Amino acid sequence: MGKTAENIEYYLDSKNDKDYLQDLLLNIKEAYKNQTKLTFRIVKPKDKGFLVKVGGLFAFVSFNHFGWSYPSIEFWRNASNSLIGNFFSGKIYQIEENPISIQIDAKEQEFKNMNLEKCSKYCGIILRKTNYGFFVDLGLHFNWKCGSILGLIHISTFLDKSDYENWKVGDEIETIFQGNNENNQPVLGDNIERGKWRNGEMEKLIGTIQKTTVSINESGKPEYFVLGKHKATVPIKKEFYPNFRTTAKKYTYGLKNGEIIDCEIIKINRKKDSFVLKLTIEPPIN
Repeated sequence: MGKTAENIEYYLDSKNDKDYLQDLLLNIKEAYKNQTKLTFRIVKPKDKGFLVKVGGLFAFVSFNHFGWSYPSIEFWRNASNSLIGNFFSGKIYQIEENPISIQIDAKEQEFKNMNLEKCSKYCGIILRKTNYGFFVDLGLHFNWKCGSILGLIHISTFLDKSDYENWKVGDEIETIFQGNNENNQPVLGDNIERGKWRNGEMEKLIGTIQKTTVSINESGKPEYFVLGKHKATVPIKKEFYPNFRTTAKKYTYGLKNGEIIDCEIIKINRKKDSFVLKLTIEPPIN
C-alpha cells in the first residue's frame, strides 16, 4: 500500500509507520530485481562515500561507485560538501533488510556535454594545494551536471602571488580556462600569457623559423628574444652543429645589439617560459 490522499490518515497513525517503511522497501527491492536506474539525492559525506536518499530511504554510494574518480580520497573529501543536495542516478547492487542497508552503483552517469570557452571565467573548487599550484574542479560551475572537470592552476599563472597563500582547499575560486594541455587536461589561471606555455600554444612553433632579436647585456653576452618578447637560449651543441660548432660559437660572438637573425625553434623550456633555438647558419665549405 502506497501513501495517497485517500489513505493519508492511515499513515498518520504512528503504529502504521512500519507499513509505510515496508512499502518503500518493497519498491526498492523491485528496482533492485529489475536493475532499474533510480534518482538519488546526496545528503551528506561519509568517510568513504555519501549518505544519500533514494525512494524515501537512506542509502550509501561509495566514492569507488560514483560517476567519476579522483587521484586520491583527499580530493573526494575536499569536494564532498559541494555535492550535498545534488541529484544523480544509479542502480542498487546490494540490499539488506535487518537492518536496512542499501548500496548504490552510480558509475554509469549520463552527464551533459561540456564545451569550455577559451579565455572565459569559470568557478571551481580547490581540491588540492601543492607547492606548484592548485588542482581545481570546474564541475562545480555547472552544478556537477557535466561531471568532474579537473584542471590545474599553476602558481606561475597567478597575477597576484599573494592569492596563492590566501586560498585553501575547499574554497571556491574563479579562474580563466586557457585551453587543454597535451593530455587534454584543462589549463587554468589568470595570467593568459603564462598560460600559453602550458596549453600547447607555444609548442606549435617548434620546428618553425622565427625572427629573433639580439640584445647584448651588461656583461657583453648576447640574449635572445623570439618575436621581440619571448626569451630564448641558443645552446652551441655538437648535435645542432656537427663539424662546425666552433663556427657557430664565433658567429654568436659577432652579433650586435639590436640585430635580428633567423632561428629555428627546437623546443620550449616551460620552467623558464623560454624557447631553445638553433642558428640557421650554413656549415663552412671545406
